[in-house]
Amino acid sequence: MKFSLVMATLGRDKEIIFFLDSLIRQSYTNYELIIIDQNDNDHVEKIYNQYKDKLDFHYYRSSERGLSLSRNIGLKYVSGDIIAFPDDDCEYEADTLEKIALFFEKNPNYNFYTCNTKEKNGNNSVLKTEKKDCDIGILNLFNIGISFTIFVRREAIAAFLFDEQLGLGAAYGSAEESDLLLYLIKNKNKGRYHAAHYIFHPEKTETPQRVYSYSLGFGALFKKALSVYRLYSMFFIFLYRIARNIIKLCLRPNDKNTRTLVAGRLSGFLKYTT
Repeated sequence: MKFSLVMATLGRDKEIIFFLDSLIRQSYTNYELIIIDQNDNDHVEKIYNQYKDKLDFHYYRSSERGLSLSRNIGLKYVSGDIIAFPDDDCEYEADTLEKIALFFEKNPNYNFYTCNTKEKNGNNSVLKTEKKDCDIGILNLFNIGISFTIFVRREAIAAFLFDEQLGLGAAYGSAEESDLLLYLIKNKNKGRYHAAHYIFHPEKTETPQRVYSYSLGFGALFKKALSVYRLYSMFFIFLYRIARNIIKLCLRPNDKNTRTLVAGRLSGFLKYTT
């Protein structure tokens, strides 16, 4: 079983080296790394030249920017059985790929896997995640899958492309990974979340711009769930989440973060079109 790891990168270099070193330390070695470089400089290309003889490493440059766009470029070159999308600032534990390969070998009826995440030198989770292992469905997909923790059988996404309107660098700055999970669920693929397995990732500092951009993606995803996937129950989940935030805002009218979040989600939902 071979892994194809598709990494889009922009504005980072030393973090990529940390990831590459974590790959070299893997106990499971049947993998390829495909990097899509969106930078204007040659920093990542120099890293590629430094590491290309140490692992199965493929390098491509893109003159266009966008996380989903770059991942779609990378998908053209995959040759593995299991596809994943590591961030350019995440790191694997030494047995990450071994554990995932074992899961897929033992569970042929499951087509995708997700796991937990935390900071390398701490216990802070990047995402508010489930505490126990569970199957993945519409009701819990936002708490069990961030893009760099998702691993999927190649055949399950043979017809899938990331929505280039979603994700970092796009009009709606998030939710590309949730869109992937919705696609898998809509097409009757089974997935499993593993609470005790971790991939390391630094916690991000929230800014008003970041909150708004991510909220736009969240709202857009729910619009797509209705208009494209015909998952009408998602509308009630959207209403519940909006109502919960509005109640919070009524109790704390000076909460600028919640105000920004509500505005972004509503705007994304209303403006997104396919």
